[in-house]
Amino acid sequence: MIRIRRSRAGFTLIELLVVIAIIAVLIALLLPAVQSAREAARRIQCVDNVKQLGIALHNFHDVNGQLPSSVRPSGLTTQPRIAALLTLLPFLEQSQVYNATNLSITWGEPSNGTAVQTRIAIFLCPTTPADPGRLDGIPEVQPYSPKWTATVAAVTDYSPIVGIDQRLGALGVFQGAAPPETLIVKNKKTKLADAVDGLSNTIVFVESAGRPFVYRKGGRQFGSVPDHRLNSGGWSRPASDVTLNGSTADGTYFPGKVVINAANGEDVYGQAFPHPYYGTEGTGGIFGFHPGGVNVLLGDGSVRFVKESVSLPTFAALVTRGGGEVVSADQY
Repeated sequence: MIRIRRSRAGFTLIELLVVIAIIAVLIALLLPAVQSAREAARRIQCVDNVKQLGIALHNFHDVNGQLPSSVRPSGLTTQPRIAALLTLLPFLEQSQVYNATNLSITWGEPSNGTAVQTRIAIFLCPTTPADPGRLDGIPEVQPYSPKWTATVAAVTDYSPIVGIDQRLGALGVFQGAAPPETLIVKNKKTKLADAVDGLSNTIVFVESAGRPFVYRKGGRQFGSVPDHRLNSGGWSRPASDVTLNGSTADGTYFPGKVVINAANGEDVYGQAFPHPYYGTEGTGGIFGFHPGGVNVLLGDGSVRFVKESVSLPTFAALVTRGGGEVVSADQY
């Protein structure tokens, strides 16, 4: 018996190219969905971080009868400078770091180096593309560079919002000689009861991510330390507290009418310290890497996502504690 072998036909080149094209299209369709799912998970983690800050804030208030506030003597001084975030550490299960910090001297003294270089996971937003191990330097040590200073500071992507830029009066944000106060103020003892606008209408913590590197709209890192940097970022630094400044839409000029995600702060361009306008104060701004806005902590401990389209007057009304403004949820 003669057996006839039949050869199996393989894929032609055209068929193979079609299969590859189909796979490529499927990957292109699936990739945004995967990225979206990952960002959703990161955003949930960010919300949880901010929520934990809110719980710590209220526990601090229950124990101390006041809100945490940064101790920030004006100008260049050897007096202790103590950040509000540092005082919150015992309420965030970080007592060992708090106890290792000598509060009778400023954060930048070499003996505080081990403590202030400790990376605190709850202070870091997982969406931030910057290296979580990045460090903030001591600005009065020139030339500025974390690797050249005796003590450097681990960073935070979240900070208290402690004031409104004086320059915003010219934009009609407030009337009178001085801006109205926020609920947390440097060098001042305040209580939850001081929020006469209501705790659910008063923002106390904001995202200010990526510091001390400079980021502008679109998440692009602008330049590098020390040529481009913010005077802000270290969780142990009172100068990392945020004020409401606003900027132009491209994040180039300050102040301005765009509140969120134009820039993570004003670039000090490696200028000599102190800064001509800010002095020894920080230059961080309200900025996150979540598409469309940032997470904020309200005085009642709840977390709200504020859209980057929010208007300057609306946001200013939300960060002040007693302006008497009426702000509806659809405005932000």
